[in-house]
Amino acid sequence: MRYRNLRRLHLWVSLLTAVPLLVLSLSGALLVYAPELQQALDGEVRNAGPVGASLSPTAIVDRVAQQRPELDIWSISVAKQDVWTAWLSGGAGVLRIDPTSGDILEHFHPKDRFEGWLTALHRRYLVDGPTAKWVRHGVSAVALLLIVQCAIGLWLWLKPPMPFRRLSVSFRQGTRFGILRLHQATGIATFLILTAVALTGMAMYWHDPMRVALEWATFSKVEEPQPPKDQTLAPLKDLDAGIAAATVAVPDARLSHFRLPRNPTDSMVVGLMPEGAGDGQATRVWVGDDPARVLYVYAASEANLATTIWHMRYIIHVGKFGLGTSWGPIVRALWVIVALVPAAFVISGLWLYLGRRSREQRSRARNRSFAPAE
Repeated sequence: MRYRNLRRLHLWVSLLTAVPLLVLSLSGALLVYAPELQQALDGEVRNAGPVGASLSPTAIVDRVAQQRPELDIWSISVAKQDVWTAWLSGGAGVLRIDPTSGDILEHFHPKDRFEGWLTALHRRYLVDGPTAKWVRHGVSAVALLLIVQCAIGLWLWLKPPMPFRRLSVSFRQGTRFGILRLHQATGIATFLILTAVALTGMAMYWHDPMRVALEWATFSKVEEPQPPKDQTLAPLKDLDAGIAAATVAVPDARLSHFRLPRNPTDSMVVGLMPEGAGDGQATRVWVGDDPARVLYVYAASEANLATTIWHMRYIIHVGKFGLGTSWGPIVRALWVIVALVPAAFVISGLWLYLGRRSREQRSRARNRSFAPAE
């Protein structure tokens, strides 16, 4: 394809995706720090952390049942120095729990909070109901077009002679020249990270095709843990004993979360995060029977490349890997910059196009004024 045609395609795709891409870019940048923003808005409720030792998981579950017997806890996320979070089954919302007393501090639905609103804006442009799934397809398509745009931009940069000299950003030859060079250099510098963010965003909704693409690219299969199913298991009566058995199976790890059994013969799933792993993928341990015993251990550190990437797609998408380490804050700051890059592309690209069009119109007007009369 000719250079001029590629540049025209680059322009038209930019015009087509400008508004939805701006929304994705700005909301994505805010989502990187959405938990901190929500915590600032929550104020005292979120910061009513423990002053003494936490109650045991069994005591906390029992205490919640005493206060709100109609609620059914599905999973509990354990914080080290903050309130615990309980996710309720049946779409009943979320609880914030003080682990020192088991008191329910707050009961809410994520969609009614700023973080939930921001997530809905980013994932489906705030559209609800049956139409939302089609909007999600549209969001994934915009992410795909962003990758196409980056690829076209890369080709346009490589096509003319001496491409690496054009990575030097300078405004000495005028504002337009400097913005153009900055546009190109930013695209080259962020191409790989931006593509990874777009692909992981697509994988959040286009599960099957993205999984196939990942397996093809990594020459490995996405593995799902297969805990044994045994209908003869006795109901797990002691949650604390179950969690203790899991921690013995995975030493030097902290409790991250646990998912309660749904049926009498179901097992409890315990998530354990190895120390120093930040907010990466937890090792999961299935515990059941009476007395409690370990049934299956799925160690995230032993997973193949495709499985690791697949189960960390959300963490990669929002730049949460490395939290708790010295380089974690650097990654998050970098992800904010990368999230804002598409918005910068849209604004600078349209500015360059409008400036070029204005110059062309002035040039045609001058040519007409100097044309000889018939």
